[in-house]
Amino acid sequence: MTRKEIKLALKQMEDRGAYSLRLFLDNRTTVLAHQWYLEEAEETGEEGIKGEEGGEGDDAAEGLLRVVTRNRQALIAIGRIVLIEMVPPAA
Repeated sequence: MTRKEIKLALKQMEDRGAYSLRLFLDNRTTVLAHQWYLEEAEETGEEGIKGEEGGEGDDAAEGLLRVVTRNRQALIAIGRIVLIEMVPPAA
């Protein structure tokens, strides 16, 4: 997923009142997040881009998603997220 897709998905989840998010990552890991924050992408100077030959520079520019689960925090690279699922509050 791209940064724009993640940003749109997170906005939709918040509008619908998501209690939690379930993130599916490309290494078949599932993360259940109770809080989430989209970290701002850092501007990279020309020096950092010159040495990049592959797609690694693109992944770094997409940014990170900070998630909190059971009082632990994790930073997940946006390029690693395959699917986001909303977990509604218990009725």
